[in-house]
Formats: sequence, structure tokens, C-alpha cells
Amino acid sequence: MKSDKLCFLKAVIFSAVVVLSGPQTACKRAGREDVGSDQARLRDLDFSPFEDDLAEIDPGRLAEITILIRDAELPEIQEKMAAGELNSVELTLCLLDRIRRHDEYLRSYLELNPHALDEAREADRRREEGQISGSLHGIPVSVKDNIATVAPMHTTVGAEILLDHSPAADAMVVRKLREAGAVILGKASLSELAGSLTTEPPGYNAISGMGVNPYRSGLPVSGSSSGSAIATSALLTMVSVGTETSGSLISPASSNGVVAMKPGFGLVSGEGVVPLIRFQDSAGPVARSVKDAALLLTVISEEGKDYAAGLEAGALNGVAVGVLRAGILARDDSGATEFWLARIGEGLGLAGAVRLDLDETFDEKPELLPVIFLGLSEDTVGYLVKAGAPVRTLSELQAYNLAEAGRRIPRGQNMIDLGVRVLSAIGETTGLREGEFAPLYEEAALSVREGAAALLARVFSENKVDVLISLANTHSDLYASGGYPAITVPLGLNGDGAPNGITLIGKPGEEAKLLAYAYAFEQATHYRAGPEIASE
Repeated sequence: MKSDKLCFLKAVIFSAVVVLSGPQTACKRAGREDVGSDQARLRDLDFSPFEDDLAEIDPGRLAEITILIRDAELPEIQEKMAAGELNSVELTLCLLDRIRRHDEYLRSYLELNPHALDEAREADRRREEGQISGSLHGIPVSVKDNIATVAPMHTTVGAEILLDHSPAADAMVVRKLREAGAVILGKASLSELAGSLTTEPPGYNAISGMGVNPYRSGLPVSGSSSGSAIATSALLTMVSVGTETSGSLISPASSNGVVAMKPGFGLVSGEGVVPLIRFQDSAGPVARSVKDAALLLTVISEEGKDYAAGLEAGALNGVAVGVLRAGILARDDSGATEFWLARIGEGLGLAGAVRLDLDETFDEKPELLPVIFLGLSEDTVGYLVKAGAPVRTLSELQAYNLAEAGRRIPRGQNMIDLGVRVLSAIGETTGLREGEFAPLYEEAALSVREGAAALLARVFSENKVDVLISLANTHSDLYASGGYPAITVPLGLNGDGAPNGITLIGKPGEEAKLLAYAYAFEQATHYRAGPEIASE
């Protein structure tokens, strides 16, 4: 990037941080009893295609299946179906029944697939004929609602402006799920526009309202893949596919007590995913166990590699791990953080890892915020234009939302408001108008990627460690921006009953190793404690 552009963006960063100080504080207060289940959905979940089947299934059988899926991983479910002890229709009905009973409160779904039972019946028919499509044959899966699905489903990114939008083709990720035999259960809720509408709070969108943490309503759900994490934790899906630009998989998974992985950039196709920053966006798996996450990644990745094959309980034994303790404490040095760091240390010890506490705080890390606003303007608004939405710029989207604020932005749009100001300042300095920022955007995004990747590479090399350890999404602005893979594994609950997760950051191209390390930590600790609602 030219030095004058870089200096200008740094100045923009400073003003943005000042402006955002208030909203960020509000975001941290999102643990209060401030839930969105009293907000009317703009589109109600439609159970009419399933009513007759739901009325006929035995409640006792539903209870049996609930117990099974609460404790079983996907291979065991497949074994039960292969043995004729379970079928896809029963499994799908169990999850639909749970969604009907719990999701008006949890708000983890924006929409159900009206053909879900038809897909389950087809999976059962093919199984009877010996035609198994793949490892997810007959398994119900939800997908985040920024991942394209054809009509009759919609793809809205949680925004009213796309309420009736149905893309012409499924996303590549969805096609891969279908090829593996998965049943598409529905579209998972999310922080609207992948978290770029408002920070007050994460986990909210205009169409389905505010997501609710299944452990307790006062706890944050984080975002932007909040619905994927909530539904997976509460047994409203078997697994889910979310997306991450920076923390959007890792953060909600850690807040809702599940596993999620942000693969290295490019491992999963972004075709058909509504972009925020196309230079670092990535879809990834959300699951209740590392094994299930590995199986799902195998299906959706471009490599077709069997990521579950290398999972070993002893994979961390003797491995050098660098705990980013100083960096974690620099962002939050409360007693709660010390509790989680102690649990991380205990777990690494149980797994046999060789632990090194690092003093690295990444004070010179690249600043992502201006790139988010440039991406919002170029990529997200660009998608809206192609989808036929009545806006062509971020300023026009801001005005569109304000025209019916009570319906379109009942919790405001502070990120868009700030983005409009930042883009205006960039335009005044560069002479460019909104819609002409593409070269500057690409230059800035690639500069951030290179800077973040260089920092992580240095820390790996200087400390001679095989994996870095963080807490929740503390270092997402580095691993996600740099294109490095990361995975979060539940750490259990603190004294207040709140979940959190250890995050392991791997080297580029080493997703298989990273999954093995995560599996070893999980098997050594068994820290995860599911929410009570998963048994109801």
C-alpha cells in the first residue's frame, strides 16, 4: 500500500475507535436481561408442512431420540441408522419438534426448509436401496443465512431489505452438503449483515430478533454465527455451517458452549456466501464435538481430505504450545479471565502438552476496522445491488433503513452510521466516490492480511511452538485476517454458569494437525457441559 494511503487509514482508525467507544461499552453490557424473544418475527417459522407427521410421532420416541443425539456423535448416529434403529425422518422430526417448542424463545432460526421431511424420506429410501450418498447421509444440518439457498428458502443476511430474496443457485457449501446426503433443516439466524449493522448487541437481526443463550437468557450469544451456535448447543440441529470474517465462528461457539472451526482462508469455497471481506471470509463447521466438526469440514472443504482420520487422543503429548497469556490479559484482566486461563493450563497439562506462556501482545497489529467498512461498501452492498435491492451505496442503505426504522433497524445501525462517516472521510481525502473504492479496498485488505500473517509467523518461529493458545475470539483480528486456521473447544462453565472456550491457532495448511490437537484437549478434559434445555 502507498504510504500516504496507509497513513490516512491509520488516522481514520483513530477517529473510528473514539466514535465506537460508546457502542463497544454497550456491547459488553449485552449480558443483561435484554433478550429479543418479545420482538415479532418478520417471517414466522412455518411448521405447516410437518404438522401431520409431528402429530403422529410418539412423544416417548421423541424423548428416546433426544437422549441419543444429546450424547452421540455423528458416526454413532450413522451406525444406528444403518442398523435400522433410527431413520432420518424420525431424527428430523425430533429436531423439528424441539425447534417448535424452544425456538420462539431462542431465536436460532430465521426460516425452516419446507422440504426438510421430503429430503429425510428420500435419504431413508436411498439407504434402504443401499445408496449412501456420504458421511452426512440423512443428517439434519442448519446453515447460516448468509449462505445461499434456492427457493422456496431465502437468503437474507438477517436484513429486511432481503426479506424475500432467493438466489438462483445454492452456495457451493450447500451443494456439497446435499451431495453428502445431508438434510437441510433451515437457515440459522445471525448478527445482521454478518455483524456489520450494529454492535448493540451481537446476535441480533431485524427478521428474527435477538438470539438467546441456551444456558441463560442474560448471557451474551456473540456473533455473527449466533444461530448456528445456539441451535447446535440446544439440540435444534445436529451440526451447522457458519461463517467468519473475524471471530464470527469462534466467538459465538465459545459463548454457547460448542466447537467451531475457522479454516484457513480458501479451504472452503466462498461461492454463494454473501461477502463482508471477500479476502478473508470463510465458512466453517459448528458442532458439539471436535469429531463432528472434523467430519463436517471434510464435507464442505475443497480438498476432500478426511479430517477425522487423524484424530488421536494423545496428539498433544509433548507438543510445544504457546499460551498468549499476556495478550489475553491485556484485553481483559478480570478474575473471570484468570479462571479460564487456569482451566486452560489444567487442560493442557492433562493432555501432556509442553506449555510456554508468551509475553506477546501484538501491539503493532494491522487495523481491520477500515477494511470492514470498505468491504461493507464494496462487497456487501455490491451483493445487494446484484440481488436487486433498491440501494446502490452504503449511504443509500442507511437511508433505506431510516425510512422505516422501527421495522428495519429497531436497534439502530451504529456500524453503518460510522461506516458512512469513515467512507466520506476517505472520499474527501482521495477524491474517490463511494463505488470507486475497489482498488483501495483490495490494497488495504491484502496489506492487513500480509501484516497479520507476518506477525503470527514470527511468533510461531521465535518461540518454536506448534500451536498458539488463546481464549474465545481474543486474537481473531490476527488469525482471521492472516488467513490462519483456528478452532475453539468448550472449557465448561464458570461459577456463574457461563460457558467459554479455549481457542487453538494453527499454522497455514495444518488444519488436520489443529483438529488433532483440539481433539486431544477435548478428550483429556471432557469439560463441556451442555445446557439444561438440551434435555427438555
